[in-house]
Amino acid sequence: MDRRKFCQLGAAGILSSFATRTLLAAASAQPKFSYMLWALPKPLTIDQRLEIVAKAGYTGAELVLEWMNWSDAERKRVAALAKSLGITLDIMFPGRVTLSDPAAKDTINEQLAKAIPVAKEMGCPQLGYASGPRIEGQSPEQRIASITENLKFAADILAKEKMELLLEPIDLLEDKRAAINSVSDAFTITRAVGSPWIKVLYDFYHEQRGAGNLIEKLEQNVDQVGLVHIADVPGRHHPGTGEMNYEMIYRALARLGYNRYIAMEFYPQGDAVTELKTAREEVLKAFKG
Repeated sequence: MDRRKFCQLGAAGILSSFATRTLLAAASAQPKFSYMLWALPKPLTIDQRLEIVAKAGYTGAELVLEWMNWSDAERKRVAALAKSLGITLDIMFPGRVTLSDPAAKDTINEQLAKAIPVAKEMGCPQLGYASGPRIEGQSPEQRIASITENLKFAADILAKEKMELLLEPIDLLEDKRAAINSVSDAFTITRAVGSPWIKVLYDFYHEQRGAGNLIEKLEQNVDQVGLVHIADVPGRHHPGTGEMNYEMIYRALARLGYNRYIAMEFYPQGDAVTELKTAREEVLKAFKG
């Protein structure tokens, strides 16, 4: 066999193996559905929000900082209600912190010490942080280095608890001071941290507003993605109401074998249960191909 033929066969084998792994990953991908509770209309109580999510057929619901204002009894009551509805509270945020501040470790330690026991009590497996504001005078390299070191510190705490912490970039239209405003920098940071307990919350809405090129970044970094958030641009409404091609995003998630929560974070314009059901059905249709 000549060298050219050997190389052709080798390349074919590699491609065949890659195609097989891709097909197997896609076949095993079973998305789970969650909803960020703050996005429902303000007059609704936490109980009403959870009931809407359950009626829509979702098994996850997400908190930001609401839990911080609840008494011990209220947290236990909400956790019991969620469980009775078949809902996992899949993420909550420990607080606000300036991750680019080299002196932020004390704040991180204090916030995690409070949040982790509550998260465990409520059955919540993940915590989330936005980066907080930029520090004046820091270069981009210094900013990324400081955030990386602070998340390495957090990773040591979380590893002992077997809990994940997700870094969420926020676009500059929403927060002009955000230190991390694209998943590109977030992926650079989580790879540098090098811990399985630190991942990225990939919010397609924020990334579209700030940078675009959504699918290529997903394909190159899916191993670093701990959760995805869904809403359309402009307006943060139901997928399909704006400029984003969510069918292609969902197909990419399926092709890549993504099997974590797909969390809707859009403002319903009509009946919330109906819109949430429709959003879930659109994902399932795309995953089936």
